[in-house]
Amino acid sequence: MMEVYLYEEGFDNLLSLIVELIKIKRKPYDIKEINSYEKNLLEEEIFLKIKNKQENIKEIKRVVSNNILNSIYYVYLSNHPKKEIMIYTFLLVSLKYKDTVFYQRRLNCVNEVIKTVKRVKQEAHKLKGFLRFEEMKNNIYYGKISPDNNVIEILSNHFRERLKQEYWIIHDTNRGILSIYDKKQVYYLTNQEFKNISLEKDKKEIEIEELWKTFHQTVAIKERENKRCQQNFMPKKYWKNMLEMEKEL
Repeated sequence: MMEVYLYEEGFDNLLSLIVELIKIKRKPYDIKEINSYEKNLLEEEIFLKIKNKQENIKEIKRVVSNNILNSIYYVYLSNHPKKEIMIYTFLLVSLKYKDTVFYQRRLNCVNEVIKTVKRVKQEAHKLKGFLRFEEMKNNIYYGKISPDNNVIEILSNHFRERLKQEYWIIHDTNRGILSIYDKKQVYYLTNQEFKNISLEKDKKEIEIEELWKTFHQTVAIKERENKRCQQNFMPKKYWKNMLEMEKEL
């Protein structure tokens, strides 16, 4: 039977499990988050009860660099279907090569980690520019995103610095997660926890949106349209949350 180790949601829980597996010299066939795992008759599910989670995390932080930890965190945020086992393999190799692990491009796990980190960072960078906030009543700014990767925390850290004097909400509609900033700190809620809170657009916002749509249509030169070039800079998958692109869908 192929052993699949399960962990409870959260990066620290995954990290602690991987450290435990390395310590007991157990090589898993796969690692999956417990709530998203689909049972397979050929696989044996194993859930380890780890008593020393925090000690495991402290231990791995002592032996690998922040650069390595940051990289595997970006992989964890990705939508890569084999991200957990990729992190396990990469950490195992990192214990041998330390920070020079990033130069070991002959290893598949290193190449996959580098590519995945780049993909997550690129999407987060694009959404910093493509995210559109709408002003709601009570001076709250609300923005929707539908990213491939779980980049809401990266965006929230960015806008906490850029919009530190405003109340705002970022809503990841793909994952049903919202980040809420109250001018002091960021809180994370699920759709279920947020469902009883209603948001209504401010009157001024409606007027500004109409003006922005008109401006966008007016400055466009129809004869010089280049859809392929436009989509290179502004991928179509983001258009549904961009006010000025509503008519293009």
